[in-house]
Amino acid sequence: MARKTTSKESKPSLGARLKKWFVNIITELKRVIWPDRKKLRQSTLTVLLIIAISVVIILVFDTAITFIMRTSGMYSAKETAAETDPIVSEDAQTSYRQPLSSLSVDGLDISFEV
Repeated sequence: MARKTTSKESKPSLGARLKKWFVNIITELKRVIWPDRKKLRQSTLTVLLIIAISVVIILVFDTAITFIMRTSGMYSAKETAAETDPIVSEDAQTSYRQPLSSLSVDGLDISFEV
C-alpha cells in the first residue's frame, strides 16, 4: 500500500517558520532605500505642517458649526428640566421649578447658596 502524506508531515516546524520569517524581514529591510538626513527632516516638517493646517481647519469648521447651531437654537449648552429628568410629568415641565437650596441624604444636610 502506498502511504498518504498528511499536511502535518509536510509542514515545517515552528522554529523553521520563525527563522524564515525573520530572514524575510531582514531581506526586505536591506531592500529599503533609507532617506538621508536632509530628506528625512524635510518629510518630517511636511507632515507636521499638514497636521497643523488640518488642526486649524477642523477648529475653524467646529467653531463655525457650533456658532450656527447655537444661534439658530438647535443646540443649547443649558439643559432644561425636561431634558435631564425624562420621568417628569407634563404638568411639572410647564410649571416653574424653584432652585434647589438644600439637600438631605442619610442625615447629611447640604445647603446651597442661591
